[in-house]
Amino acid sequence: MTLCYFFTLLLLTAPLLPAKKIGRKKFTMSVISNIHLDLNYDPTVDSDSFCQTGGTRSLTIAPYGRHGCDTPYSLFKSTLEEMRVQNPSPDLIVVPGDMVTHMIPSLSSNFSVEKYMSLKEVIANVTEEIGLAFPKVPVIFTQGNDDYVVNYQVPNRTYKKDFYSFVYEKVIRSIEANRIHVKF
Repeated sequence: MTLCYFFTLLLLTAPLLPAKKIGRKKFTMSVISNIHLDLNYDPTVDSDSFCQTGGTRSLTIAPYGRHGCDTPYSLFKSTLEEMRVQNPSPDLIVVPGDMVTHMIPSLSSNFSVEKYMSLKEVIANVTEEIGLAFPKVPVIFTQGNDDYVVNYQVPNRTYKKDFYSFVYEKVIRSIEANRIHVKF
């Protein structure tokens, strides 16, 4: 499900249509959405266990993902590499949310420090990899419903300041081009 959608988005990042001119320069942008990066993806585990470490062994090995599972790191990295081939220097990259695997957010109102730390780790990995792949390109990130510990709910009072400070550091300050374009 997510894997197929992810490949579709990869194709959408390629300059398939003529770029619109802004002044004398053509403006190009890449969009990478619904990444759902799973840092616990195990290529030897079947999708009935959501490809999570410790799940049911599969008869095949799927290093770049399996239908019914979220995106493994290898697929995310290869997607960024292909984005660089298709458009090595877009004017802007937009990441409209859902960076985090479906396995972290809870549908209940139960908050877990362990899940919170896992969520931050995924967001840190996504922002770092995009920043490394496109160091001179400004990136706009938004939070999706799966980018919180409790699905569709912003952080509670206890973690609100920490969470938004962390997102600010990772999204604005850690990406070189964002530091250039954003006034502090």
